[in-house]
Amino acid sequence: MEEKKHNLFRREGNNDLEICIEIPLVDALTECSLPIPILGGENLTLSFENTVVYLGYVKVIVGQGMPTLKNDGKRGDLHVKFLVDFPKELSDEQRQEAFRILENCC
Repeated sequence: MEEKKHNLFRREGNNDLEICIEIPLVDALTECSLPIPILGGENLTLSFENTVVYLGYVKVIVGQGMPTLKNDGKRGDLHVKFLVDFPKELSDEQRQEAFRILENCC
């Protein structure tokens, strides 16, 4: 039987799922809380404190993937991958301010 494509989730392995979430740069660099869709149409809120969400950052939510074939109540995991939305352009003042803030952190 062929599996149908889902508009939010992609199967990863047997029971794990993957979802890609776009996040604004300001949220990626500062503490934020984000609603993450899970199977069944609900949302789960992820909070990021003292965490920089970088391009390719993955958060694994245990037990929020596909149910196992054994129908034993167990589920795979949900892998949330983040796509950081960078600004398309900055003014000279914004560049200078970003440089001033970031020059000593990396």
